[in-house]
Amino acid sequence: LSRTTQARMPSRVPVSMAKATMRSLILRASKDKIGSRTFIRPVYNLAKSVMPKISDTERAALDSGTVAFDGDLFTGDVSLKKIVDKYKAVLTPEEESFLNNETEVLCEMLDSHQIDRDQNLPPKVWQYIRENKFMGLVIPKSFGGKGFSGHAHAKIVEKIAGRNGAAAVTVMVPNSLGPGELLHHYGTPEQKAYYLPRLAHGIDIPCFGLTGPPNGSDAASMRDEGIVCVENGVLGMRITCNKRYITLAPVATVVGLAFR
Repeated sequence: LSRTTQARMPSRVPVSMAKATMRSLILRASKDKIGSRTFIRPVYNLAKSVMPKISDTERAALDSGTVAFDGDLFTGDVSLKKIVDKYKAVLTPEEESFLNNETEVLCEMLDSHQIDRDQNLPPKVWQYIRENKFMGLVIPKSFGGKGFSGHAHAKIVEKIAGRNGAAAVTVMVPNSLGPGELLHHYGTPEQKAYYLPRLAHGIDIPCFGLTGPPNGSDAASMRDEGIVCVENGVLGMRITCNKRYITLAPVATVVGLAFR
């Protein structure tokens, strides 16, 4: 692929044209025994021109965090012992008891046919979830929650999911996507004292409003926005948003809302 040809190529090429060009390059390379450097560069540039660009959300994900055992996968030097030692997660006696007792009872109460037919959990199931703090698994005990680990939360949801998906999501969202963790880390003392006990006991049901028609669940592409304003001497936020597919939204009393 000469420099002149590369200069004339559009920045975005149809996939069919790219495939045909790629085959041509491979055939030419095999016949002419072109050096790997001469061959790889134009193929790389061609592939780069047809690949979709990564979004701002994907870029943020790539640039955040650290490299753990996944880095070993790319080096080909994977140590199972290192993985087990680093990520060894063990349930506490209290967590294991909750998994084998309260969670087991909840599973026995679930009738998937009835739940699908009614499009809701039965009132007795809602009551059991509230009374046993299934919505406050990760909320600290000082605020009325169970204070369980993320591993225990995952094992509990895993067990419920084996019985019914709707019930599993009902327990999962308040302990992951819901406002509880946000309030715990970033809320004022007054907000924590008021909301966290109510969330732990299921008095309030949380949901997290991220997904919208224009952007799906891509936070960096959402068009929802908030403007800080003062009205009648009160500092507040005027929000314009359009949300869809928000789990627990029909019954939620506390909403964590994502916007710019």
